[in-house]
Amino acid sequence: MENLTIKKNAIISIINNEEGLYYGNLRYYFREVFQAPNARNPYHNFRHSVYVFCQVYEGGRYENLNKADMRALLIAALFHDYGHSGRIGQDREEIKNTIKSLSLIILNGDDHLWHDIRDLIESTEWPHPQDRHVFKSMKILRDADISQIVDDVWWQQVIFGLSLEHGVPPISQLKNEINFLSKLQFESDWGKMVYQPKIDSRIREIEEFLEVLV
Repeated sequence: MENLTIKKNAIISIINNEEGLYYGNLRYYFREVFQAPNARNPYHNFRHSVYVFCQVYEGGRYENLNKADMRALLIAALFHDYGHSGRIGQDREEIKNTIKSLSLIILNGDDHLWHDIRDLIESTEWPHPQDRHVFKSMKILRDADISQIVDDVWWQQVIFGLSLEHGVPPISQLKNEINFLSKLQFESDWGKMVYQPKIDSRIREIEEFLEVLV
C-alpha cells in the first residue's frame, strides 16, 4: 500500500499556537471571524482575512516579534476588515466601524493589547496615512494586506473580487493593477524580501494577459 503523508494544516497550527510564538491560542477569535458580517464579500471576505492572518504570522516570525506583539498582530490581522461593507472608497469609516465592533468582541485577557491592536488596524487605511509613526508590526500588517496582487489567488480575489467592490469591469481592474504595482513599495524587511521581487514578473504577466484580452 502506498505510504501517504498527511499534510499539516497550517492555519490550524497557527490558531492553536503549536509553535508557541504568542500567548494562548486564537480559537475564539477565529470562530468570530468565521461568522463575520463581511465573510462573503467579493474581496474583503473570510478568505482575505485568513490570508492576511497567515502572512503576518510568517512576517512576525521572520522579524522576531515577541509573544505579546505577535498576539496583537495576529488579532489585528484577523479583524482588520471585520464588518467591511464590501464597497470601496470610505476606508476611514470602515476602520472606525471595525474597531467599534472589535471593542465588543475582544477578550478581557487581551485588554492590555487593545491600544496596539487598534493602532495596527488604523494603520491599514488606504492610502496609508503618512502622519503617524509606523512601527515594525504595522509594516508587516500593511505589507500582508496589499500583497494578494502578487499571490497565487490574485485572479479571483483581486481582479474579479475587488472589481466588484470598486464597481468596475474586471478588465478595468486588470489594467489598473499595472499602475498600482509600478508604484508599490513594501515596507517591512520581510515584505521587501518576500513580495517586492515578485512585482516585475506580475506586471509582465498582466501585460501578457492584456494582449490576449484587449
